[in-house]
Amino acid sequence: MTAPFFLNDFIFLNIETAPQWLAADYGSKLLALIILFAVLPLRHAAASTIKLKAPLKNAVILAVLCTGAVIFANYFFRVLVPIEIESLVLFRYPPLNPGLLYWTDITFGLALTAVSEEFVFRGVFAVVAARYLPGTVALIVVSAVVFALIHWSHGLTSMVVAGIAGVALMALYLRTGSVLPGIAAHYAINFADFI
Repeated sequence: MTAPFFLNDFIFLNIETAPQWLAADYGSKLLALIILFAVLPLRHAAASTIKLKAPLKNAVILAVLCTGAVIFANYFFRVLVPIEIESLVLFRYPPLNPGLLYWTDITFGLALTAVSEEFVFRGVFAVVAARYLPGTVALIVVSAVVFALIHWSHGLTSMVVAGIAGVALMALYLRTGSVLPGIAAHYAINFADFI
């Protein structure tokens, strides 16, 4: 399930235009969802992660706190205390001028990212990996490390922020029992980063 997310970074290294980037990005996320829903045990695992197991009010509060924490971490490591090592940044997103591609990405693209990454790296990961990992802390750490690693081509800062996001989003999933608050938080985090 995680392979399309790693493979798209290799494709990104050879991309020069925004339409090429969007095609590779959307294609990899759609491929991950196709794999997820085509394999019966994974589909069952995904389905089990949808229903909210916490009161709605609590889920909303936790999603807002998660969103704020990750946006702050992003601001902290990119602006206040920059840690980027430019030679480690292998890929930067091509700029999108306001227009159809921009608004497609801000709406559909960010939603596709949130849905695919939350199902794969939180929901299904938690269901499957919980059988093999010794406890909740290990589950959170391993999922955060894997999530950080899929951001490898974007540099150290992206990996650190993605790791922090991975911890916060997995904790959100475990507290609510559903990927839905994580999808909303993930969308808001990415929206704040791309706007």
